[in-house]
Amino acid sequence: MEGDHLDQQHGGDGISTMDSSYGVASPSHDYSPSSSSGIVGYHFRDALRLLFILVAGSVQVDPKDRRPETQRVFMGEKRLMAIDFLIRYPDYLADELLDLYEKSRETALLTAVQNIFDNNEPDIRQVSMVRWRRGAFQNIETALAILDARMLVKSKKKVLGGGRTRYDYFLGPQAAEFLKQAVRDVPSVRWYQERVALAMRVAEYRSGSQLKEEQYEHDEYRNTAFGAVIPSIKDRVLRRLRQITGHYA
Repeated sequence: MEGDHLDQQHGGDGISTMDSSYGVASPSHDYSPSSSSGIVGYHFRDALRLLFILVAGSVQVDPKDRRPETQRVFMGEKRLMAIDFLIRYPDYLADELLDLYEKSRETALLTAVQNIFDNNEPDIRQVSMVRWRRGAFQNIETALAILDARMLVKSKKKVLGGGRTRYDYFLGPQAAEFLKQAVRDVPSVRWYQERVALAMRVAEYRSGSQLKEEQYEHDEYRNTAFGAVIPSIKDRVLRRLRQITGHYA
C-alpha cells in the first residue's frame, strides 16, 4: 500500500539515512518494494522497530538466571506481535489511546492522538499486516536474526507445561545503548521511541492473548479474512477524536 512505499522510500523512519555502523544500506540504494535492496531495507527497519519494543517491554531477569549478556527479558512472541501491530497501525494505536483518555482524562493522551492525525501517520506510517489464525501476523524471523547476529537479542523457547511453549527474548545492556546511540545519530528514529512508549501505555504488562482479544473487538480486524490485509480504521477514529474534542471542521 502507499503508506508502506512512502515510509521506506522517503525514509520516514530514518532507516535509509542510518550509516553502516547500524548495518543498514546507504541512502543511494533502491528501497522500492520490487528491488532486492528494498527487501533488505525492510528487514532492517523491522529489526529496529522490534528492538525498541523488546527493550521497552522487557523486565529484569531473575537474579539467579542473570548473566552479563542476558539481563532483561521480553516474554512472548504473541505479545511482541500484538504491540508491533499498534506501531504499524497508528490509527489502532490512536483508538486505544482514546480509550485511555476517556478513563483518565489525561490531556497528554489526547494531544498524542491529535499529533498522530496531524502528521498523517495512518497514511504514511502504516506498515500492513495480514490476519492469520492468531490475529495480525508477519514473519519476523529475519529481523530477529539481524538482532541476534549483532548480539542484541537472543530468543529462547520456554516450555510452560501442558504442551504449551513460549518464545522469550533476552537482552543485554548493549541493546538499550544501541538504541540511545541510534537516536543520537539519527534523530528521526525518535519517532519509534515515542510511539513504542505510547503503545506500552496501552499494553502495560498484559499478555499477548489479552492484547489480541482487545484487537479482535474491532469489527474491521475481526472480519478480515485469513490471509487478507487488515484494513485501516482511520476515518472512524478521526470521527471519534472530533466528537471528543468538539472539532468537526
